Amino acid sequence: MAKPAELVELSPEEAQKLAEANSTELTSEDGEAKGEIVSISEAKQTIVVSTPVRTGQQIYAEKADLIVLGIVSPGAEVIADGNIHIYAPLRGRALAGASGDRKARIFVQSMQAELVSIAGIYRTFEQKLPNHLAKQAVRIELQDDRLAISSIVAE
Repeated sequence: MAKPAELVELSPEEAQKLAEANSTELTSEDGEAKGEIVSISEAKQTIVVSTPVRTGQQIYAEKADLIVLGIVSPGAEVIADGNIHIYAPLRGRALAGASGDRKARIFVQSMQAELVSIAGIYRTFEQKLPNHLAKQAVRIELQDDRLAISSIVAE
């Protein structure tokens, strides 16, 4: 029977040292990569909003990630210095990386946005989105100073 995993708290410095110490385990004997550590960064505070964000409302998660569990109505704004996760339709505006974090991302369960922005680079949606993105789960991130919107497909 498998032994349950233990929960260990690490500081960002300890996590970086651990990652460096274990980086040799990420390659096979012939040097081929088996895995990759994508990012180790200091954890941000997370703000959770469990109610709908109504027209005219603005939610700002200062120095934090933002999780929204209700619909973001047209004319509503959700803003975070970190990432934004919306587990409902986004019909208003979402602005991640408001303090300039270019690695911030936006995750949306049903993409119907008026505007999205990461680190001040924005896109409006006066025209309809392509069918593979409209009303679908998407990930929005910066790639070469452009917003990249891609479908999230469960496999």
